[in-house]
Amino acid sequence: MKKVIWCLIASILSGASTTYAQSLSIPQGVLIEAALNAEFIAKFALFIGLLLLWTVVCGKLFKQALRLPVVAGQIIAGILLGPSGINIAAIHFFSKPVQMIDNITGKFYAIASSDLFLFFVILLSSSFTVSYLLWIAGHETNIKDIFKLGLPTTIAGILGALLPISLTIFVAHWFFGPDYSLHSSIALGLIFSATSVSIPVAMLFAQNKMHLKSSKAALGAAIIDDIFAVILFSLFFVAIDLCFLGPINKLVRAGQCVGLFNTLAYLLIAFFIIVGAGYFGIRPLIQWLHQKRFSHLVAPVANGIMLFYFALAELVGGLAGLTGAFFAGLFHRMGDTRHSAEKVFSPFVNAILLPLFLCSIGLQVNIKLLNLSQWGIVVLLFLIAIITKMLGCFVATGLSNWIKRNGEPGWTVLESYLFGSSMVARGEVGLIIATILNGTKIITSEQYVIAVVVIVLTTIATPIMLSIGFYYQESKEKEEAAPVSINLGLFDVIGTTHLFNIIIGRIEALKTYKTAIQFSEGRKIITIQDYDLKIILCPDKGIIFEGDKRHINTILNMVQGAVLKEIERCTAAS
Repeated sequence: MKKVIWCLIASILSGASTTYAQSLSIPQGVLIEAALNAEFIAKFALFIGLLLLWTVVCGKLFKQALRLPVVAGQIIAGILLGPSGINIAAIHFFSKPVQMIDNITGKFYAIASSDLFLFFVILLSSSFTVSYLLWIAGHETNIKDIFKLGLPTTIAGILGALLPISLTIFVAHWFFGPDYSLHSSIALGLIFSATSVSIPVAMLFAQNKMHLKSSKAALGAAIIDDIFAVILFSLFFVAIDLCFLGPINKLVRAGQCVGLFNTLAYLLIAFFIIVGAGYFGIRPLIQWLHQKRFSHLVAPVANGIMLFYFALAELVGGLAGLTGAFFAGLFHRMGDTRHSAEKVFSPFVNAILLPLFLCSIGLQVNIKLLNLSQWGIVVLLFLIAIITKMLGCFVATGLSNWIKRNGEPGWTVLESYLFGSSMVARGEVGLIIATILNGTKIITSEQYVIAVVVIVLTTIATPIMLSIGFYYQESKEKEEAAPVSINLGLFDVIGTTHLFNIIIGRIEALKTYKTAIQFSEGRKIITIQDYDLKIILCPDKGIIFEGDKRHINTILNMVQGAVLKEIERCTAAS
């Protein structure tokens, strides 16, 4: 595949608004001399300062006033500052051309200062911010935990990536018109494949819901489908290079199709080098730095390795640069158990790079370009983005309930809904993929705007959907929290006392519940501590459960298998 960063540079320069055509061929060194101008530097500092302050303040205000996620608020801040709103780049103070002179030829050149400012911000976001975000994502991924996540999480993560891609390709390519080629339709599907981890985590922490089964499953599934999306993104560029998707006259390619064997062999070799260098190089190097008391060098070394991996994966390995950054973070984690580098990176990313990245996305979005039919496409893609994630989670929980072992509590409809709602938001990875695809011209500027608007809408929809789910959950909990009494009755065939002993034996065998025994008025009472639940053996009434209805149902589901086996045995014996 061709080089994404240079594609971004070329696309920005080709779109720069300048008075002089010869500005596109400025001699080497002339622009550098202009950049040393004190007035130009001061304006650039003011421009960056305004972007940061505006983005951070607006993000905070939107969060406080409208309860929007910070990511969505900061993108909206960029949209308001861009051509859709204020259009800061068109303000004369910032757009005033910077004058350059070639001392050898005596020719003058000029380019709008704001174009150079935006060029730097977008270049910084496309290289540093993307690298850092994917490095942190890799660093937060524990391979061992992924294998422990279980069936629902794994299936939801895989389907959560495949379903949005499949349905988006089908709808966009066949119904949206000739502008949506197979390449651009697949690209849109890839943008909507990855789930944002940060947005649902922030919501779940704020609501004190991280302990829920749905919350833990959503975090695991989000990690899986992020990894899956990154892999599919790399394979997409490989497919383009192999001409599997037909010819493409875009900036991403300049040349002829290459052979399948050569490309796959090259890709496999690059992958094994990345993994081998990471496991046998990065991991022991970081461990050695800690052991030799060079801990202060861990962050700088990690930074350099991250950028090398990002660049070499793209320039040499034939993979997407973000894949390299992700693996750099993944292997760094194995050697840096103290998280030294992450503690250095995270504040810098959150305070400067991430707000600039999100703002730069908004600055590139001009919603005025969208007509009524394109807004219809936004609505349809938004519905697809929600339905596909929800469907993946419902399928995963349904399969889990179908094959679950006896005694294990299954997934309720409400738990499945909360699981799916936590997966709806698209965030950092989707925005990164959209930015790269826009820079390589695989998607048009209008399609890029549509993608960003849909991503923003999903980040807004997620907290609303979760709030609705939590409301019904709390209502249900209040209803079920009231003490109830359930009488199972007498059992003549198996024997009431025998069945009671089977239930208590099953509970005690798990060693999860602490029980206490007492006798009162001829009744044997087993109290399950910490759950305020009583199981009573009454000679004339049978087995009685008293307490929280949810806990009673949990106990009954848990002992159901053992009871059925005993009933079958007694029935067969009789």
